[in-house]
Amino acid sequence: MYFRLGGGTVKGISKPGWIVWSRVYVDRNKLKFDTGLAEVVKLPQAETDDRWKLTTPPWPIMHAVLQGVSRDQMMARHKSNHIQVVYAPDQASARNGLFTKAAAMAELGLEVALCGQV
Repeated sequence: MYFRLGGGTVKGISKPGWIVWSRVYVDRNKLKFDTGLAEVVKLPQAETDDRWKLTTPPWPIMHAVLQGVSRDQMMARHKSNHIQVVYAPDQASARNGLFTKAAAMAELGLEVALCGQV
């Protein structure tokens, strides 16, 4: 079953690799920034199809293994699965990018939280 969604959507599977994930949100009238590392992995097509059936099939899907953060911890803190991601060539580069981005956000006045194993 497909749903009609307003606007556009792009269905696809995110490529494997190391990413920096982040989320900017408002909590008690303050801008906050959470960030961490994850590895996007490739799963068998049958598993991907099963996961798509549990969500919204026209949307993209990413199989990310968060480093030191469980799904339940992520959802308890944010109550949303909307995050921003950027790919890095390897884990060390992702870690460097994470610290650079966190420092920039702190300079902009956001309250920064490094989440999981960084």
